[in-house]
Amino acid sequence: MDGFSKTTFGSSLVLRRAIADRRKLVAHRLGRATSLVDRWVIDPPSEKNPEGNGVPNPLDLLIALLKTCEMQKGHEALDWLCHQFGGDFIPRDGGRGDGKLFRDIKDSLPHIEWLRREIKNKAGPSRKLLAIHLQEAYCIISSHLAREEQ
Repeated sequence: MDGFSKTTFGSSLVLRRAIADRRKLVAHRLGRATSLVDRWVIDPPSEKNPEGNGVPNPLDLLIALLKTCEMQKGHEALDWLCHQFGGDFIPRDGGRGDGKLFRDIKDSLPHIEWLRREIKNKAGPSRKLLAIHLQEAYCIISSHLAREEQ
């Protein structure tokens, strides 16, 4: 993500990047004024930035809503949201509270890399395509783990 970690910038920057040239379309689809959408991508006032003139955006509101829910119900809501995008919500600790999920994933990386090399060395376009997908998965997992370890 261009050298940013999830903790060094706020939802307004995430939203600004996501909707970049689509402010009017977003406003139209959400039934909101473009001026409101413009204020969503500006940091709202805070202790660190009392001069901010943005307003809480939908991401801020979603976080506030989920944090207000009981933990399990909040996770159910996050899981539903992730399903809308073809995924699943998995807490950092895998729901176990001990960080075992990340250790398990980290331990699996050498095996994924070995499998990718083995498949790539075999002939055939479908195997090479599988090797490419494994490489992408390896890179995603590696970069995620590197950010978590910082």
